[in-house]
Amino acid sequence: MIKKKLSSVDKPAFHAHSHWAKQPPTSILMIRHGETDWNVARRIQGWKGTGLNALGRRQARIVAGRVKGMGLKLDALLSSDIKRALQTAEAFGLPVLASTLWRERNFGEWEGKSIEQVLAKYKLGPSARRDPFLAFEPKNGETMAVFARRMGKALDLIERDFPGKTVAVVTHGGPMRVASCIATGIPPKKYFWLGRPGNSSLSLIQSQGGVRWLEFYNDCAHLEGRR
Repeated sequence: MIKKKLSSVDKPAFHAHSHWAKQPPTSILMIRHGETDWNVARRIQGWKGTGLNALGRRQARIVAGRVKGMGLKLDALLSSDIKRALQTAEAFGLPVLASTLWRERNFGEWEGKSIEQVLAKYKLGPSARRDPFLAFEPKNGETMAVFARRMGKALDLIERDFPGKTVAVVTHGGPMRVASCIATGIPPKKYFWLGRPGNSSLSLIQSQGGVRWLEFYNDCAHLEGRR
């Protein structure tokens, strides 16, 4: 039986591109901070929020052990300069480069309020309940467009400063989702297509020769079976 050839391409373009590149890919390992009391209470944290709670501190230690067990040679450890992220980064026992670029989105006057309070106070309609973070441009906060530009700059700077290196970044759920959108070509306003990353989860973006891709997303295997 003769099998019909469906394509004249011997190897996928991505395989050829990565094989011919002059240097290894730049790896950006994003780590969400551990749990906080505001996470539990469903309060919008943004640039405020609380530090890690007891479970969050344990999650930080567990994810640090997970990353160490992966055998990665970390060339740098970056972190959002917000307290809950810095506390998570401290568990790695490495020098930390704090960065404002990897902060959570600034939610302005809505920070500290619960999602339910925001929906009620600002009379957002039923359509907003699908993803209220897309339904508003918070006063004194960042629009989604501004936030997405910030995350694009954050990725650009790592690729410029650490070409071919492996960089870990302790950050927040919003930056992880939007950076992953940028890497995959998903419009940032459709970031709800990606599930919300769990506390202390791992996501890996790689880039090479001007091409970015998402290697894995929201990996929480290190938390399985733990209480």
